[in-house]
Amino acid sequence: MSEETGQEKTEQPTGRRLEQAIEQGQVLTSRDLVMAVVMLIGTLQFWFFGRRIFNDLISDFRFGLEFYNPLARDVPLIHVLADRFSSPLLFILLFSIPIALGVVATQISLGGMNFVWTNILPKGSRMSPASGLSRMFGPKSLIELAKSVLKMLTVGTVGYLMLQLYLPDILALSSTPFETAVEQSGSIFLMFFLVLVGAMALLGIGDGFLQWYQHNQRLLMTRQEVKDEHKQSEGSPEIKSRIRRLQQEVAQRKSVTKIAGAQVVIVNPEHFAVALQYDFEEGSAPKVVSKGADKVAHMIREKAAELNIPVLEIPLLARAIYYTSEIGGEIHGELYRAVATVLSFVLNAGAQGDIPDIEVPDELQFDTNGRKLEGAK
Repeated sequence: MSEETGQEKTEQPTGRRLEQAIEQGQVLTSRDLVMAVVMLIGTLQFWFFGRRIFNDLISDFRFGLEFYNPLARDVPLIHVLADRFSSPLLFILLFSIPIALGVVATQISLGGMNFVWTNILPKGSRMSPASGLSRMFGPKSLIELAKSVLKMLTVGTVGYLMLQLYLPDILALSSTPFETAVEQSGSIFLMFFLVLVGAMALLGIGDGFLQWYQHNQRLLMTRQEVKDEHKQSEGSPEIKSRIRRLQQEVAQRKSVTKIAGAQVVIVNPEHFAVALQYDFEEGSAPKVVSKGADKVAHMIREKAAELNIPVLEIPLLARAIYYTSEIGGEIHGELYRAVATVLSFVLNAGAQGDIPDIEVPDELQFDTNGRKLEGAK
């Protein structure tokens, strides 16, 4: 449960949460798995190239003890040291490259290579005695202790079984020629080590799954955290809605200047006003050249009076056009008949006399808040 919100963490982490985790150094890794890979690669190198490595090292060791020629030729000491140590150093380099590649590949497959400079800076929380004690006696420390005990038991058990298996061969080495004894000792040692490393590799794989599970559990979020982060990244829905209303109001105010070509203005009578224009030459559907509510509606009525444009009070039709049409766009297809009746009345009767009955489809009947009227389908 989340202590702050009281909600259960069930949501997968967002992209921003993953970025913050990396910035805070929370990267998926497994020291046991990485160490197992190091030991396994090193053991395999000795397994396949051990004889050659051993012979080369013995040869270099014998050559390193020979100083007659350098003394006879008075060779500088730096040249002698470079000549003696170049081969072993090259061996160490070639031996280390596969191990380094294995470590990098393992970490990339786990959590990727992410280096954050701020993580190397000293932090007060890390140096706090209280936080140190909590880490020492916390659940994580208990898990690490259990893992250490398990590794000791595994190594001890495997070592004991291997010793029992190879004990006759080990005892027989005392009566074997030196060169043969060295070769057999190396083979026995490598087999010991390979089996132990295999056991450690299995434990490392298990630790990798454990670290993956714990890492995912730490990154889980509550629904409220996801909503809050969405608000921070996308903006508050309330603020965005207010911005849209302001933008619409600005567009409606600007549209007031465009009603000069309108044939009629339909009002609510107070809250809404829409100005309609019909192009007889084009013959397309009537368009909304201006619309507005409250103050903007008042401005449209004033402008219509100034330009002698007929103003008709038809509340249902005014609201239907307002809520289903955009400025500059055509009216809703279901309102063609009603608007055609209004335009015919204005053009033929000059907006004089009683307004004819206007039928507005039930599904397009709204109240002043834009909700469908009760009984409307």
